[in-house]
Amino acid sequence: MNDKDAAILTALAANSKITNAQLAKDIGLSESATLERVRRLEQQGVIQGYSILIDPVHTNRTLEVYMAITLENQGIKDVDVLINKIQDLDEILSCAQVLGRFDFIAHAAVNDTQALQQLINEKLVGLKNIRRVETLTVINMVKRPTPPIPLEQ
Repeated sequence: MNDKDAAILTALAANSKITNAQLAKDIGLSESATLERVRRLEQQGVIQGYSILIDPVHTNRTLEVYMAITLENQGIKDVDVLINKIQDLDEILSCAQVLGRFDFIAHAAVNDTQALQQLINEKLVGLKNIRRVETLTVINMVKRPTPPIPLEQ
C-alpha cells in the first residue's frame, strides 16, 4: 500500500459517500485511476465493505453497556460456541476476544434494563460455559470507533 492508497482509505473512512470525482480531486489522481485503485483495494479485501453508523439512542436502544465475559473453559469448542452466539445477537454491536482478566469484551445496546437482563441471563449465561459477566454502563459515549484504524500517510 502506498500513500495514495492510504489517502483513499482515509477519505473513504471519513465519508464513504464521497463521489469518485471528489475523491480523485482530493487525492490528486484522475477519476479513472482513483476508481481503479478503489476497485483493487476492494478485490484485495483491504476495503471489506461500506456501512453507516447509527447512534443506538435513535433506535430506541437507550442503554449501552460493555460486558466483560469470563468463560469456565477456554477450549476451542467452548470459545467457538460463544463466538457463534455473539454473531447471532443483534444487541451486540462489537465484541473482541482479549487477553488478561476477561476472555471477551462486548459492546451492547438494548432498550432497557429488562432487555439487558434477558440478554445476559437467557442468551449468554444460558450457554452454560460462562463463568461471569461483568457489565459497565455507558453514561456518555465520548468517541465512537470511526474510522476504526488510523492510517499512516
